[in-house]
Amino acid sequence: MPFTDGFQPSESIAHLRESAAGGSVEAMTQLLNQTLAHKQIEAEILLEEGELHVYLQGIRTPEEQSAVMLCCREIAQWLLPGVHTLWISGQEIGARESSWCWQLSLTTTEQMPTVRQAANGELWRRPQLEKAGWEQTDGTIDGWEPQTIDQAGWTAIATGIGLALLILASPQVTFLLSPLITLVHELGHTLTSWIFGYPAIPAFDFMHGGGMTFNVGRIPFLMGLVYGGFGYLFYIYWQNYLTARVLLGSAIAYTLCALTGIHKFLMVSMGHGFELIFAGIFMARAISGYACRYSIERPLYGMLAAYVTFFDLQFSWQLIFDQASRAIYRQGKGGVIDHDLVRMARDMLKVDLSLTAAGMLLATLLTPLVVWGMYRYWRWIVYSIHRLFWVRIARS
Repeated sequence: MPFTDGFQPSESIAHLRESAAGGSVEAMTQLLNQTLAHKQIEAEILLEEGELHVYLQGIRTPEEQSAVMLCCREIAQWLLPGVHTLWISGQEIGARESSWCWQLSLTTTEQMPTVRQAANGELWRRPQLEKAGWEQTDGTIDGWEPQTIDQAGWTAIATGIGLALLILASPQVTFLLSPLITLVHELGHTLTSWIFGYPAIPAFDFMHGGGMTFNVGRIPFLMGLVYGGFGYLFYIYWQNYLTARVLLGSAIAYTLCALTGIHKFLMVSMGHGFELIFAGIFMARAISGYACRYSIERPLYGMLAAYVTFFDLQFSWQLIFDQASRAIYRQGKGGVIDHDLVRMARDMLKVDLSLTAAGMLLATLLTPLVVWGMYRYWRWIVYSIHRLFWVRIARS
């Protein structure tokens, strides 16, 4: 059914709401379609056994918060007798399943969010965080006890390691997955360059293999945007003294890096750094199962994490102990462009290449330990983030 702009109901709003209160699905559909017309969202309604089901569809997936609020503001005025539960789901036209779904209560007796709360936007307001509210999940479990990896997490990691070793044992399959590491590597160079004011574009190197990142001279305007971001956050949180101090310290650290050679070191090193960051993200998804909808996702994330980790371990090990690999690496790309670890060792740190390779080996070995530590104490980390940026002291 095509969308219509400027929807004009054939009956008055009051009469339609009266019909909706009497159980008319046609009136309900007409009212919601009128409410959502400017969002280019269409509604289908099913009423059965005390439950009202609202199915929302759009050219793009309907924006969850605004769609739910608009629907609930209209439905709250119908005063439906005998209906106790509202289901609202949203999906893109043609999708096989819903992208999101809400279950809401039309009464105040059930242990679930109510339509009134959703209509008023209370379900999306930032909470006024207090540590006491985080300390106990129930009467018997300590909410601050460190987390442990469950059996599914260990299974995902073990399966991922086995799959990664099989991939690395086959040069052909390894070659097919190597663009993933190249892409992540060049994105690390690119993002760090932009942060310090150097416009950059990543690209694959089809002549010599791997990738390259092209950048130009520093543009002060880009750094001004970063300082503008610091200023905006400082303006919002300046009365929250802890947050203000963290922001000020971050701005000072950024300035020291930007005005010294540290930023060039970061621009070069964050290629391999991003590889380890993404390996850590994949590993965290594998052991936690966060946002994984299908059981196959966790071992796949474990495989990607193990593949990147083993790849970097093998790479740095060869640079340390294999003279032939070290000589080839020193030649650079086409004998013209030096590789990252060579630039770091020769131009920045003034040390031998094997030492920078040893540093990368150590960083790679520490990555799983860092991820495990973050997962184990994740509640502390989340609380700290909420403490900094969710609690805002109101100005008098």
